[in-house]
Amino acid sequence: MLNVVVIGGGFGGLKFLQRARSSKIQFTLIDKQNHHLFQPLLYQVATAVLSPANIAFPIRRMFKNYKNVKVILDEAVDINRDEKTVTISNGDNIKYDQLIVSTGSKHSYFGNEDWSKYSNGLKGINDALQIRERLLRAFEKAENEKNIDKRAKYLNFVVVGGGPTGVEMAGSIAEIAFNNMKEEFRNFKSSDANVYLIEATEKILPMYSDRLSGKAKKYLEDFGVQVRTNEKVVKIENDLVTTDKEDIHTDNVVWAAGNEASPIIEKLNTKTDNEGRAIVDPDCSLKDDGNVFVIGDAANYKDKKNNTLPGIAPVAIQQGKYLAKVIKSKTIKKDRKPFKYNDKGMMATVGRYKAIGKIGNIEVSGFLAWLFWSAIHILYLIGYRSKILVVIEWIFSYLFNKKGTRLIYREPT
Repeated sequence: MLNVVVIGGGFGGLKFLQRARSSKIQFTLIDKQNHHLFQPLLYQVATAVLSPANIAFPIRRMFKNYKNVKVILDEAVDINRDEKTVTISNGDNIKYDQLIVSTGSKHSYFGNEDWSKYSNGLKGINDALQIRERLLRAFEKAENEKNIDKRAKYLNFVVVGGGPTGVEMAGSIAEIAFNNMKEEFRNFKSSDANVYLIEATEKILPMYSDRLSGKAKKYLEDFGVQVRTNEKVVKIENDLVTTDKEDIHTDNVVWAAGNEASPIIEKLNTKTDNEGRAIVDPDCSLKDDGNVFVIGDAANYKDKKNNTLPGIAPVAIQQGKYLAKVIKSKTIKKDRKPFKYNDKGMMATVGRYKAIGKIGNIEVSGFLAWLFWSAIHILYLIGYRSKILVVIEWIFSYLFNKKGTRLIYREPT
């Protein structure tokens, strides 16, 4: 029986398993989390719109009726392509005939790893909860601080990086600071808060046209966000962000400026790009190994125009579907048709009732784009319970202006 090992329970890995199920293949899924995380809505957990359970689904429940799918809760730490084994953190070696690596990415500080001590990235539930508690504590600290200058650092919120995550975070933080909490505190006014979005290049959301990027910038500024383009962060330390233009005293920094591939890619001993992603062939396999595939954020896949596909969920999902056909049919490398990405468009939300997007050659923005964005995200969520709960939370949050329960339940570290 063919043994197929999948590392990573993200969009690509799970879609592959859902499509490739066959009685003649034994599948093993290795993931260090026991749940699939719907990352596109993670920022809403970080800003108290949703709870973690709304966007996470237990992996074992997903495959409880798939008798030939074995789930291992552990971390893959090494890959030996000569012996065809994956080593997990407890020391066990998992044999494979074919291997799919779909491990996603992590945030990158571009060599300034010490900045991570004073800022939070957003890749997992723990990250989101840390950001949420840090935000909520900031308002409480500001309420208790009598010194105006000291209070300012608690009410300054800095988001570094003008990509989708940074834009979504900045818009959502602004909504909390200037809208949701304005009647809840006595020692400061909501207008005392400052939300900064800092982007080193000339525009935010660079994957969109100048027109849409400009609209997103205007929406953010209307929400109260100070959008700083062509401004580079040069240092992050305790209570201070230094750019090439000014110093910002702050206790709240969200890092959304860069990504790099999971460290397990290094164990493949294959060619990688500057972000550590494996450079793959048109069939998503390694150039010198037709039995090892890398998909999603962990892969550098170039289309016919030599453009690298973006690290977004639709790419990973379509690659998972493609590999399901390849492996089920047992097609050898030289006979495989190239993977073709069907670009159905991109959407990015900016804040309450505002979004931008491109659907085919049509550009949309404003409330209509926000409706499209909402519908697409509900569609991609796993489980009817999650879909219903998210819709309910959005109704209360956006229609009645009432965020989810803002709980601080852990002791400060």
